[in-house]
Amino acid sequence: MVDLVAKSPHSGLLPLSAGQLTLTEAAPAFVSSIQARQGKSSALAKALQASHGLTLPEVGKVTAATDHRLLWFGTDQYLLIGAAPAAPSLSEFAALTDQGDAWAVMHLVGAGAAEVLARHCPLDLRTERFGIGQTARAPLADMPAIITPIAQGFEIMVLQSLSRTAVHHLHQAMLSLAAQASLI
Repeated sequence: MVDLVAKSPHSGLLPLSAGQLTLTEAAPAFVSSIQARQGKSSALAKALQASHGLTLPEVGKVTAATDHRLLWFGTDQYLLIGAAPAAPSLSEFAALTDQGDAWAVMHLVGAGAAEVLARHCPLDLRTERFGIGQTARAPLADMPAIITPIAQGFEIMVLQSLSRTAVHHLHQAMLSLAAQASLI
């Protein structure tokens, strides 16, 4: 009988470094989608506040508690990262879906992180335009991604099936930026 071994989507791929940049795997304990039921957004907001200490984020924003956070994901859609949703108190007001096996999460940090990401993403990544507390669904080299600024860099979420391609593109951009810096 074959023993199956669970592996992360970045197993054998990360961590990577180039110059002052590092790309590492982030493995949140939970990733869950929360879709407010029609007409239940206000009730969902109260239930989230009571169960998780989080307010519903505005468009393109993130709300956070000590060990978990809530990302805006679309109209009346959110991603709860880091904590399991309090199903009994939330399921009356929202559809809850475990997304832990859907998303691969990486952290790109270091001097030049915005320049690396800008090579594959059309967002204005300057800190004054896209800073801590914000999030965006945006293409990353034509792949759907969720990009969220973090301290000294970005959290990048891609579908697990696209993780190898995302790592490749980001690593190539990291190497290019590091090579350019060494020429100066």
